Amino acid sequence: MEFPIAAFHSTYSYHRMAPQNRISLDPKDNGKDSSFLPESWTNKLWPSSSETDGSSFCPCPKGFMPKRYIVAVLACFGFMIQYGIRTNLGIAVVDMVNNHTLGDLQVPAPFHWSQITVGIIHGSFFWGFLLTKVLGGYLAVRFPANRVFGASVLCSACLHMLVPVAADLHYGVLIFIRILQGLSEGMTFPSSYGVLSKWAPPLERSRLTSIMVTGQYAGILFGMPLSGVVTEYAGWPYAFYMYGAFGITWSVIWALCVWESPAKDPTVSEEECLFIEKSLGEFYQGTNHQSTAQDTPWRDILTSPPVYAILVTDTAFKWTLYLLLTNSPSYYMQAFDMQVEASGLITGMPFLFLALCLPVAGSVGDWMRTKEVMTTTNVRRLFNTVGLSVEALCFLIIGCTNSPVASMTLLSVGMASAGLTLASGYNVNALDISPRYASIIMGLSGAIATFSGILCPIVVGTITYDKTAKQWGYVFIISAVILISSVVVYFFLASGETQPWSNPKPRPDDDDADEEDVFVKKSKIPEWMKKPKVPEWLRTAGDGKPSEPEPQDEAAAKDAGKKATDKLMAQPVVDDGSPIDWVDGSTNFVQIAPEDPYMYNTERDF
Repeated sequence: MEFPIAAFHSTYSYHRMAPQNRISLDPKDNGKDSSFLPESWTNKLWPSSSETDGSSFCPCPKGFMPKRYIVAVLACFGFMIQYGIRTNLGIAVVDMVNNHTLGDLQVPAPFHWSQITVGIIHGSFFWGFLLTKVLGGYLAVRFPANRVFGASVLCSACLHMLVPVAADLHYGVLIFIRILQGLSEGMTFPSSYGVLSKWAPPLERSRLTSIMVTGQYAGILFGMPLSGVVTEYAGWPYAFYMYGAFGITWSVIWALCVWESPAKDPTVSEEECLFIEKSLGEFYQGTNHQSTAQDTPWRDILTSPPVYAILVTDTAFKWTLYLLLTNSPSYYMQAFDMQVEASGLITGMPFLFLALCLPVAGSVGDWMRTKEVMTTTNVRRLFNTVGLSVEALCFLIIGCTNSPVASMTLLSVGMASAGLTLASGYNVNALDISPRYASIIMGLSGAIATFSGILCPIVVGTITYDKTAKQWGYVFIISAVILISSVVVYFFLASGETQPWSNPKPRPDDDDADEEDVFVKKSKIPEWMKKPKVPEWLRTAGDGKPSEPEPQDEAAAKDAGKKATDKLMAQPVVDDGSPIDWVDGSTNFVQIAPEDPYMYNTERDF
């Protein structure tokens, strides 16, 4: 469809224009009620749609990937690299503390660390990871989220390249590096939601989020075998150098290609930019508004039921995620006497199905909202309930089975169903209830869910002290109960509507604040001076008769003002331009023609 944006591109340089100087996207401002644009143009700029946010229409060029999808794909690769970094140490540490072969050579263990020391090295990552979850969300609101996201991956990659050197110095130095890595990576997930809050239209949030989140599980799926191959044939230090190089290269590409918002991106098309920002309503909320700690509605966030629904569900899902990440190989080895190689292969299968399910579930969820099959709230409830309930059912059956094939199949089905809730359930819900503060909400959620990663290994180790299949069954049954509990909480507390506290009131120094409000706030004019009340004895029509009372209706007031102006302009005037009535005093407001003021009847010399 022809889109006439180029016709006024030369007049309005859209990308370099301050938000308050751009053409408004509100039809009542300069659209169909304005003579600025022809009606045929405004019909294309503001097409009729059953969606209130207008996000079902996008005049993007066909045959080319829209920029918002490029942003999501690049974020996906960023997550792949970072989750590959997380899994890399677990693979490399085997050769770091044990005798191993490198090609045809027998290599002695370079480090003699105890199991407790190795456990502390692994756990130290979460010490830093926990601390910056909320901080990362706040920084993504306070500063451009794309920079926070890119800096997080870059710092983690650079620190990862220092691991071999740190390990050679002392394991205490390595623990310090791991803490710094956790501090860096803790900001990645919440800041990614800050990026999507500026780039994802409401009806495409599930799709774009699922593309981005797929990188996490693809990083786990491909990261483990890739690290194993590099460690076996090149040596364990090169696995760290490889992922560090990947992260640095990606950071450069991200910095060059991704901007804070469509309005600031010179490479995005005018059509896509208008579409995204109109659907998000950024022109009404102010794209240049940067929140501070005082602006953030902390009390409202911490007392919001929909926020608690997200927190509880995320904590429950992360329990099952960390269970599979850290204990799946041990489960297959202890319950079914499998070899390490076979258990490692089977462990990756559930994440493969999860990664495949995410984009499909995200597209279906967006389709249901676009076609108005369900409201956003009901779509989130449906996908969350079905996804986690099926996963819980699979875990219950696993707790009662003694077959490794059945267990592997049920775990794969369970994780695939979890893709429903990640793509169109709670994992996207923060963007629904508060696009502006989604990064803070997900940072808070991630911080609380991190305790699942800390507590899960402890609980599993306590229950499976005899390493029997029956004890492992108890672990999966407990996990199923946790999932069902979160489903109930989310169903009753969740919401898909934007919360009242999401959009803060504009400050007087905001560029997009109303000019009248700014004047009133800065000058502090008293209320009684804004609308002076005229006494009844002054309201006369010039003939001594009381005039009609002031109209209360705004339209009537405008009409009365127009009539008064027309009457005044129609009156004859004297030489000085004043109406005759002003001279003869037939009205209350008398203006006498000046008699040579300040000249004292002397002749002017100019």
